Amino acid sequence: MKANLFTCAIFLLLFTAGSAQSQRVPIAKLLSSSLNDRITQSKFYYPKSVKRYYAQNGLQLQWIQKKHEKQTFAAMLLLDCVLHYGLSHADFHPGILSYDGLQEMLNTTDTINAARKVRFDLYMTDALITLINHLHYGKLNPSFSTPQRDGLEKTRDFDVLELLKTAVASTDFSMNVQSAQPKSKAYHDLQDYMRLIKGQYVGDCYEIPESDVRKVAINMERLRWFESSSNNVIGREQPYLTCIIKDGLPVFYPDKNNLDQSLEAAMYGIPKRVASKAKAREQLPTIQLKKN
Repeated sequence: MKANLFTCAIFLLLFTAGSAQSQRVPIAKLLSSSLNDRITQSKFYYPKSVKRYYAQNGLQLQWIQKKHEKQTFAAMLLLDCVLHYGLSHADFHPGILSYDGLQEMLNTTDTINAARKVRFDLYMTDALITLINHLHYGKLNPSFSTPQRDGLEKTRDFDVLELLKTAVASTDFSMNVQSAQPKSKAYHDLQDYMRLIKGQYVGDCYEIPESDVRKVAINMERLRWFESSSNNVIGREQPYLTCIIKDGLPVFYPDKNNLDQSLEAAMYGIPKRVASKAKAREQLPTIQLKKN
């Protein structure tokens, strides 16, 4: 009897160890399969960058792990607050990245919902790579499009994946991701005002016209284009701005070149009121809006 119990105990130990080992293999295989699947790739904004990220981390889950739980929830909070940066929730897979789904997957054993964990993990990585790119280069940079960025491992002065890895390894995930933003006072004044009107003012029931909010956002976008460009010459070329912040309040300028409406339409997916389609293509030749 004792011998039988001992045999069962050994079998159970070996089975458990084998299950844990076999689980690591399926996760890697699921990640590899998804990263090489054309349909899955078509859902990502930066498929090549996502693929490079997991190649560098050894095909492991990044976000659905207890040891990275703090960074994962910090990342979710950042994605929740993209309005503070003049960006749109729709660009960051909101239908897939939810707190309820995340909490459930973090609390289950390794042998449950492996495919769901892989899916969430991949979309989370794509969303964060997208966020860092949008914060640094802008969403619709006419000189450096999304496919161009995705095709490069890094530019001369900026490495998106390295910044994301640094953020994951740091004690302040959000601060590291936010460091991708432009450094100028003009940008940070706009960003501080956007955070105010999309954060504190909302809680205080203080309403700002949505047209004013979008005006602030598109000028933040232009400053991202300008400051991420290696071609601008400080002191000689200035960005085209129709809004700045002075003494804590927005100052709006006439849109002399009639560029605001087409940029606003492209960023927010709203009908252009004045600019024709031909004119919009001329103004923003590289814009390609991607569906979720």
